[in-house]
Order: sequence, then C-alpha cells, then structure tokens
Amino acid sequence: MSNRTLVAYFSMTGNTQRLAQEVRAALGADVDVEEIREPHPRHGPSGMMRSLFDAVTRRRPPIEPARRDPADYDLVVLGGPVWAGRMAPPVRTYARRYGRNARKLAFFCTEESTGADKAFADLEKLCERSPKATMIVDSEHLEPDSHRAYLAHFVAHAKRATAH
Repeated sequence: MSNRTLVAYFSMTGNTQRLAQEVRAALGADVDVEEIREPHPRHGPSGMMRSLFDAVTRRRPPIEPARRDPADYDLVVLGGPVWAGRMAPPVRTYARRYGRNARKLAFFCTEESTGADKAFADLEKLCERSPKATMIVDSEHLEPDSHRAYLAHFVAHAKRATAH
C-alpha cells in the first residue's frame, strides 16, 4: 500500500512555492500539491501592509476552498512564509479549516529572519496536532544547494512518519 502525501502551501513571492516543489519532488511518488489561494491576492504596497497587519493581529483571512481533502492523505505537509514573526495568515486559515482532518502533519516555512518556532507552535494549536517533521529555510539558504541537508533531514522524518 502506498502512502499518499499532500503538500499544501501559500506563497506570495514564489520562494515558498519553489520550496514546496522541492519538497514534493524529494518525497517521491504519490504526492499531490495544493496551493492555498486567496480570493483577493496581496499586490503592491497595500498588499504588503495588509500582510503585515494580518500577521501581527493573527487574522485568518478568507481563502478559496481546498481542491483536495487532507483527510484523504496519510501525511499533509503544510508550508508558508513567516511574516512579522508569524505564519502567513492564509496558512493559518488553512490550518484551522483543514488541519484537524489530517492524519499526520509536517510543517515547513521560509523566513527572512526569525519567528518560525512561534509560527509552528501556532500551526500546531490551529491543527490540534503536533508535526512529525519541521523545516525552516531562511533567506540566506533559499538556493537549493544551501538547504539540501535540511530538505533531506525533513523528508526522512516525514517519510518515517507515514511508515508507522
């Protein structure tokens, strides 16, 4: 029996999207990808201000309905950027709405400086589950060659979680 995995992510600049694709490729076969989308994308200076405000206030903005049901997967790998020391608000919305349906979870994020640990703790509360693996990729390690070891470690732990 194969283990099905869903990689669900939000990305505003494309950094987290690239990392999500790397995670999908490293996990191997039977991995689906779900981009978390908002009905009102964040563009320009007003979008940046809204992003900061939503992050600081821990807001959970509207997102488009998921196309894939996390309950159908053995593992859901959830990722997004950290803004102002908090997980991006669309990821928070997804976690609250769908995270409790996931059998097992793993979290990853991209960040400019710090805040990932708090962001992961927040996601854990929203999902009502502890992640089996976590990965933080900061701005200095966005290039695949510079985070290859992090990715290998993350994938190994994630795969081990689905084996049990």
